[in-house]
Amino acid sequence: MLSHKKSLLAISLVTLTTANFLIASDAVSSNAVNPNAISSGEVSSDTVKVKATEGSLKLVMQSLLKDTQELTAAMLNEDFALITTKAENIADHPKPSMATRMKIMKAMGSDMAQFKANDEIVHKAALAIMTNAQQKNIDGVGDNFKKMIGGCLSCHSQFKYSVSALFK
Repeated sequence: MLSHKKSLLAISLVTLTTANFLIASDAVSSNAVNPNAISSGEVSSDTVKVKATEGSLKLVMQSLLKDTQELTAAMLNEDFALITTKAENIADHPKPSMATRMKIMKAMGSDMAQFKANDEIVHKAALAIMTNAQQKNIDGVGDNFKKMIGGCLSCHSQFKYSVSALFK
């Protein structure tokens, strides 16, 4: 029987994989990095971060997905140094270009507050994961990972389709 820690991590992994599959499988514009190159390791998350700052929301999301998948693997291996690094990448992820952010804000109107609230949940949970990892507290890491994924799922369920439609 799995321990509480391993059960929580397994549930989180399944939830993460299911929730984020659509991001990675969406068509990518011709001027973006091929998502298959990202998943195959041909393009590192650091490379994606540089490209993402040039304006692509999709690349920001793909970079977050890669960091979250790597965070999950680090959690399962109790690699606290890697957990810290990946949580920091998530907490301090690059932003899309100002033009992209303005387009989103204009389209979302009053829903922008909830969009930002979800981002804040993810940010705070990632910071807490870093703190838990530095304390070698795997249960705390798992609990905050669950909060972080909750923020991701909430945002995706509310906004993924309307935001992605802005850029098609």
